[in-house]
Amino acid sequence: MDYYFLCNDFFEQYKSTGKIKTSIRNYIHNNYDILKEIYFEPKKIRKEKIEEIINRIEYQKVLLDTITHLNNINLNKIFENTVNQLANILDYRNIDKKVYIIIGLNTTTIYSTKYQNQDVTVILLESTLGIEENIKMLLAHEYTHWIREKEIKHDIFENCIGERFVTEGIACVFSEEIVPNKSECYYTIVPDTTIQWVKDNKETIDKIVENELDKNNLMYDFFYMFAKTKIANMPVRTGYVYGYLKVKEYMRKNNLKTKDIVKEDWRKILI
Repeated sequence: MDYYFLCNDFFEQYKSTGKIKTSIRNYIHNNYDILKEIYFEPKKIRKEKIEEIINRIEYQKVLLDTITHLNNINLNKIFENTVNQLANILDYRNIDKKVYIIIGLNTTTIYSTKYQNQDVTVILLESTLGIEENIKMLLAHEYTHWIREKEIKHDIFENCIGERFVTEGIACVFSEEIVPNKSECYYTIVPDTTIQWVKDNKETIDKIVENELDKNNLMYDFFYMFAKTKIANMPVRTGYVYGYLKVKEYMRKNNLKTKDIVKEDWRKILI
């Protein structure tokens, strides 16, 4: 694993200036070329939007909270120790990834993208508020993705809706295994109302996706943040919740842990 802590430049800027807005501007200026490729362009953040977000009081508070929580914490050690822990629990160490830890504009959490013709992982540190268990939760989620990407011979995110349900479901369940006793919305990263909607409409979703699982026609509806869903009243990103509930149900029935199914064919879980 190779870690690139771009965020450290922001911390150095703040240590020098003591000013949030000046520090984030300097950090973005210093690292703009790489941030453009791994963050602004993949997440479709226009250059003119950056200054608007920097000026938001709530954004500045997020950055200040992150700085406060990271006092006397060694980020390098947290990442190294957490990834080693995840590897031991899942009994899978054959991961060779580049992970970029950045300060972003608090628009997302963790994701994969292309950089210099390689698949890399990007984590927005401010989305965790610098709290260790939040960092662990996101890394746990992503570690299962890394395993499935290596072991499964098709695109785990776009090949078909059945694969995506299971891939995201396993990731959310493992997050719960690593950071227990949180709300379901914490692991699935959606509002409580979305959790309840999926539970209330689970049988309806079962029928809708029954003949669509090996296709990707409904990917947009179930997984995209700004989807205009074709299913009446369905909130966005319900696929994370539905996958989480289906995987959890399968594991409970079969008395399994995440390590037992992390490489499992999605068909065995959903069909």
